[in-house]
Amino acid sequence: MKTKHFFTALLCTVTYLSFAQNVQSDALATSGGLNAGTTTSGAGGNTFYGYMAGKNNTIGSQNVMIGNGSGGSSTTGNNNVFIGTSAGSTNLLGNNNVYIGVNAGPDDGSNVSGNIFIGYNAGFEQTGNNKLIIGNNETNQLIWGDFTQDQLKFNAKVGVGYGFGNYPTMAGSVNISNYNLFVKGGILTEELRVSLTGTWADYVFNKDYNLPSLEEVENHIKEKGHLINVPSAKEVAENGLELGNIAKIQQEKIEELTLYIIEQNKINEKQNQEIEELKILVKQLVDKK
Repeated sequence: MKTKHFFTALLCTVTYLSFAQNVQSDALATSGGLNAGTTTSGAGGNTFYGYMAGKNNTIGSQNVMIGNGSGGSSTTGNNNVFIGTSAGSTNLLGNNNVYIGVNAGPDDGSNVSGNIFIGYNAGFEQTGNNKLIIGNNETNQLIWGDFTQDQLKFNAKVGVGYGFGNYPTMAGSVNISNYNLFVKGGILTEELRVSLTGTWADYVFNKDYNLPSLEEVENHIKEKGHLINVPSAKEVAENGLELGNIAKIQQEKIEELTLYIIEQNKINEKQNQEIEELKILVKQLVDKK
């Protein structure tokens, strides 16, 4: 019997406290917590929960502010979502912001709009509109974006694809620990541009370039089974291909082949001239008979 009375009293106390903390509950706003905000006019639809959450709201509508001090300065801003202690605490007139995390939102963000900041102190130093930041503090931004400029940056290694596992550090005997994008599966694109870190293969046309003779090329193929300076099938199978480097090597072979063709053409032209001269001599000998 005593136990029943105890739980009845406890239920009554919780109910009383719940109503005591309920600041407003109507079509304009649902709010709870000491000094939580209220809405007296406008479209309403606000939700304020926590100490001083949305405290200064007047006619702002469709806002969700949950956490001690969240959106505490907001007066007329609309369509904001602030979740976490002091999230969006400096927002005054800004609209369409989403701040999730303790202190998420600009330090001076009284009139910024369209931002999404997720994480502790996310966006703390931002002053503009339409930005995206995900990070665990302002200086450690894992993801940064700009909706206006259609820009997105990942400040970390990125793995893409179903079943993607650990980030590899080696490809065969090649160290790839400094690589930042890993894709499990295919990549379809209309264009791919590779920035070279070295020189392009036009060095083949320099006068001091040591062009291998065809005999040297032939001997190398017989001995190694591949062209000079070209990776072997075994190396490619083990290490993969570095696109920029292999494109340069292939261009090197094309330019070497061009030089061979030019040289062969000179020989052919000289032989053709000699043949024509021989024809004239033969004709002259025939005519003397």
